[in-house]
Amino acid sequence: MFHIITNPVSGRGTSKAYAQALMRMLDEKGLPYTEHETQHPRHGYDIAKQLCAEASMGIIGIGGDGTIQEIVAGMADAFEQGKISIPLGILPGGSGNDFAMAIEGGKKAYKKHKTIDSIVAALVSRVAAGSTRTVDLIAANNEAYLVAGNIGLDARIVDNAITLKPKYGGHAYLVAAYKSIMQHQNIPLEISVDGAAGEVKPYTLVAICNNRTYGGGLCIAPPAKFDDGKITLCTVDGIGRAKLGVLFPSLLFEKHVKLKEVNFVECESVKIKLAGEETLCLDGNLYPVQGEIEFKILPQVLEIFA
Repeated sequence: MFHIITNPVSGRGTSKAYAQALMRMLDEKGLPYTEHETQHPRHGYDIAKQLCAEASMGIIGIGGDGTIQEIVAGMADAFEQGKISIPLGILPGGSGNDFAMAIEGGKKAYKKHKTIDSIVAALVSRVAAGSTRTVDLIAANNEAYLVAGNIGLDARIVDNAITLKPKYGGHAYLVAAYKSIMQHQNIPLEISVDGAAGEVKPYTLVAICNNRTYGGGLCIAPPAKFDDGKITLCTVDGIGRAKLGVLFPSLLFEKHVKLKEVNFVECESVKIKLAGEETLCLDGNLYPVQGEIEFKILPQVLEIFA
């Protein structure tokens, strides 16, 4: 039995069209399934965790990165953050679908699919064949995610983007970026990497990445790979609003890597001590945090239909 988890409001209703196409094609192939719709935040987590206790041929998530993060977190907790024996399929029903693009081979390969039927047919063929690829997860204080965790400016951008999505759709992140620059304040953090203590200093943003892109295709961490057993830590030292106006356009062309304030580290664990309460963003989902956040790599724990 396959289990479908759909966020019906993702992508302004696009996810429902994916779900209908998926069920039609599974019927055509005689593949059994159940359908579940999320009703509120964290519902995807609850559904996925419960389904992992049942016999399953796979879970198929339909929604954006935030929906998939909830599902992945539920699956990871069901297996106590060890090897997950149930594979996951992803249909990109959100406004930001960075992991779906990545597993397909990048934005260019992803855009070769011109219709919903084309995307769904590609997934169903892999599901029917049992074709999977093993990927890593990252856990932030035991909350698993696939794409990126961030603190600072990017988390504020996501917060603003939530209100802008109904108007701007997939471009909401870029619009929110410029709004957030006007509200920008650096935050003091102490960052320890693989057990080596760091100094307290101001940062503009910190991104703990498993994937090269987030925010609908912005390439924040070019070195990141989702199957190399490593976290890619991207830090941006505290900078002012004027330079932020240069930083974000540079993301579109991966030019930010040349800025002296931008640094990348490959590691297996990161600890961040906060001076006060902040917002942690995991794949577009926002969580209030304080004290210390520990990030650790969960290598080769999840099979993705790909």
